[in-house]
Amino acid sequence: MKEIFDHVYHLGDSGCSVYLVNSNSEEGLILIDCGMSLNLIKKIIKIGLNPMEINHCIITHFHIDHIGACSDLKNFNKKVKFYAHELDADAIEERGHDKETAAKWYGVKYIPVKLEKRFKGVLEILKFGEYDLQCIHTPGHTPGSISILLEIQGKKILFGQDLHGPMIPGISNFDNYQKSLRMLLSLKADILCEGHFGIFQPASGVQRYINSYIE
Repeated sequence: MKEIFDHVYHLGDSGCSVYLVNSNSEEGLILIDCGMSLNLIKKIIKIGLNPMEINHCIITHFHIDHIGACSDLKNFNKKVKFYAHELDADAIEERGHDKETAAKWYGVKYIPVKLEKRFKGVLEILKFGEYDLQCIHTPGHTPGSISILLEIQGKKILFGQDLHGPMIPGISNFDNYQKSLRMLLSLKADILCEGHFGIFQPASGVQRYINSYIE
């Protein structure tokens, strides 16, 4: 568990990397994905943050390693609101999508959660306190995959979960994936918070990482 930049934290890995932004306002704390363990999220108390102040969770896509702990978080903290793109929303809000979410592959049962908002189109902006979180549709890995861009003190921080893929037959779209990578490259982020392979910086490191998946 470490602070990546002012008020931006990597909580650790539980299925996927889980990130947190402190809005320093009444909007409280914002999670980027839940991972698969509520225990990981609860450990923010070790860095002086209160898990009961997690008011928002932005879901980057519907795979179980990113959403497995959502229902546990909701039961623990009734205030938390969830957000995802409409193209991945049904699998998050409904039962019966164990193949798409890979819950069947992991051998776990997914308990659906209700979304506060389904993102539509290419860009939705969530404003929490002084921070604008740009939720950008980046299809490819899943139809409704999103990436999140946050600018703090002149630095661009990109939460690009699962930019590495993989391409899953029947779910992923390679052409869309390549277009999404090129678009993210054009953002010229200073820091990339990836879903499984760590944190990349400075900007040149981000560019190298994204370029490594462009064919």
